[in-house]
Amino acid sequence: MRAWLSVALVIIAAGAIRLRLLDVPLDRDEGEYAYIGRLLLDGALPYASAYSMKLPGIYAVYAGLLTIFGGTPAGIRLGLTVVTSASTICVFILGLRLLGPWPAVAAAATFATLTLSPAFLGIAANAEHFAVLPGLVGIVLLVRAGPAGSIGACLTAGFLFGVALLVKQHAAFFMLFAVVSLGLSRAARALAFVVAGTLVPVMAVAIWFASAGAFPQLWFWTVKYASAYASIRSPADGLAVVPEVFERMLPFCFASIALAGVGAVFTVWDRDVRLAARILVPFALTSLLSTLIGFYFRQQYFLLLIPALALLTGVAVHALSRRLEPRLGRPGVWVAAAVLVLALSHTVWAHRAILFRLGPDAVARAVYGGNPFPESVAVGRYLRERTAAGERVVVMGSEPEIYFYANRRAGTRYIYMYPLFENQPYAAAMQGELIRDVEAATPKFVVYVNVPTSWLVSPAAPRRVLDWFDIYRQAHLEQVGLVDMLTPTLTMVYWDGQARGRTPRSNLWLGVYRRRDSS
Repeated sequence: MRAWLSVALVIIAAGAIRLRLLDVPLDRDEGEYAYIGRLLLDGALPYASAYSMKLPGIYAVYAGLLTIFGGTPAGIRLGLTVVTSASTICVFILGLRLLGPWPAVAAAATFATLTLSPAFLGIAANAEHFAVLPGLVGIVLLVRAGPAGSIGACLTAGFLFGVALLVKQHAAFFMLFAVVSLGLSRAARALAFVVAGTLVPVMAVAIWFASAGAFPQLWFWTVKYASAYASIRSPADGLAVVPEVFERMLPFCFASIALAGVGAVFTVWDRDVRLAARILVPFALTSLLSTLIGFYFRQQYFLLLIPALALLTGVAVHALSRRLEPRLGRPGVWVAAAVLVLALSHTVWAHRAILFRLGPDAVARAVYGGNPFPESVAVGRYLRERTAAGERVVVMGSEPEIYFYANRRAGTRYIYMYPLFENQPYAAAMQGELIRDVEAATPKFVVYVNVPTSWLVSPAAPRRVLDWFDIYRQAHLEQVGLVDMLTPTLTMVYWDGQARGRTPRSNLWLGVYRRRDSS
């Protein structure tokens, strides 16, 4: 009971911090999920109405969040708080099964702390958070059932692994874990039912899109284009950026990672942890593999590794307390607990400004640098106030959060510019399609985002869209808004008469243009 009470206190503490951050502006991934989630609620399908290489599970999740918690950033983040709290409980239950009560508390506290860390972009409602929950529930079911588990438990676990996969492709490692762990246990029957369960949601989505006539688009974006995207970066190129990625993460959590590393050593060499090692070793290795897919080492991808790191931390606390207690008595247990508290306190202290002091816009700037996420709120509000529900707008840039804030449909299916400017074989055709979309839609407003991270133009990519937009803007558009990002703490916003003829003073700016023949 005391262990459960401790976990409840951990969840309350983490939840209180997340509640303080409810109003942080959405990043572009969150904006994408929210925009397409709203399209789903309106009866429009992803890939037919908005292009993305991500599987549709995350859009269904966001549609649920918008329905249950409200169509605001705060509602999305509130839903995230509920999901991460549930995942913390799952880590505790798994640790309880494998290691005992207090190591399980240590694992839960580590999970709650690291998944909150801005080093992993943990304050954002990323797809990884929502993939982790069904994956962990599936693992709990498998561990409880054992190699000779019931058909129902195996099918349900597999179904949950399939759901996790549909939320985030990288979550395929949950299924890989089941294959490895059940394969090592020679539990062929259980594995067969897990695989069968995994196929159920995957096939259901395929049938859903096929019946709606949108399967070709689903296949192209999530398989053909996704494969081309994954092949852009070679393993050598990907590994070359690892030091840079680690530089963004390790200074804020190296104490917790080191403690997990100690746990990894004990997991392999300590005979007293041998039974747990049959689960933990495959889980840790397959979790690590999930971060290597495509060799795009995004910070949020490492959220998928945190459950394993948390359980390894539980092993470290368990092993330290067992070795210190015979020598020091009860104080030995407290020493092991103090090591955990110091490791987790380091992460919290390193992020103290973001977690406890800064306001919403300042948090977005501290975490995401010069990306125009705070500015997108004002642009979206301006568009919403000056357009009717059926009118289209276009964002020339990769800022789908503007569509969400405006609550208006995009005048193109390309809500990201990234695919158009990658060194991949479909780029030229995509640029042509975007041009046709915009010219056919005749959007009332067009937003141009002059921020490099909103484009990521490859030197080898065609530049037809950029040349076309200069001509299109001069022929059809007039400037009615300028958002000039002068410094990290100062953005000047001009609308209507103040914006006409005004040129930006900064290299980072957003221009809002209205079609000349619009009233």
